[in-house]
Amino acid sequence: MKELIVALISFTLGYCTAVTDAYAQTQYFYGPNGQYQGQALRSGNTQYFYGANGQYQGQALQSGNITSLYSANGQYQGQTMGNTAVAPTVFIAPQQSLTPIFDSVFGR
Repeated sequence: MKELIVALISFTLGYCTAVTDAYAQTQYFYGPNGQYQGQALRSGNTQYFYGANGQYQGQALQSGNITSLYSANGQYQGQTMGNTAVAPTVFIAPQQSLTPIFDSVFGR
């Protein structure tokens, strides 16, 4: 179970760096002291997780911006929702006049 949690956290954090629509991409997970934690094998829109000893831990299935998580026995564990990119809003402050009284009198 610990390996599944580590793999799911790593998957969530590292998902944006994965290349999509490629066959059999593998990610390797390592702990804070460099110890091998397991791997994730991506095929299409599904990612399979394996522990340090090669035991199957579960999978994540992506559909659009929703990723559904399943345990090793196929039990639904929940889902994550990806955040779609939103164009930044640019705010342009109004120009402050150096002569506000002149502007108010002459309607500038």
